Amino acid sequence: MPAADLEPLLPPGKKISFVKSGPSGFTRCRVMVDGRSAVTSIIDQWESGTSLTNVAYSTYGLTSDSVKKKGASYIVSDSKAVAHASCSKLQKEGHELFTVIRKEQGTVDETAMEKAITAFAAAVSTSRQCTASHA
Repeated sequence: MPAADLEPLLPPGKKISFVKSGPSGFTRCRVMVDGRSAVTSIIDQWESGTSLTNVAYSTYGLTSDSVKKKGASYIVSDSKAVAHASCSKLQKEGHELFTVIRKEQGTVDETAMEKAITAFAAAVSTSRQCTASHA
């Protein structure tokens, strides 16, 4: 994901670091600015057929009144966004990947959040996690 797409979500600060964690099928990366969590990105594996709306609303806390923009493959609020990643191959058959970006403090305009989630989903879609078999 290009840094320029994430930059509008970050607060001012001097030191940026990353903390990656998560079990199989779930990857979380926290972007830290001066030791404080600023943005969390998540790659989450769900059973095939799970809807974007279900992932966004039931799991990641978006509500219909908080949605600022909705596209065919993403839902955006001013502090969270969820998108479906298009994968040619998956680590686990019968599953698909969804991506999440959450701004930890404050809000940002929906255009910046939309740009960040679509760039993140595109990067995941072309990553090894989406293009290589893991039998």
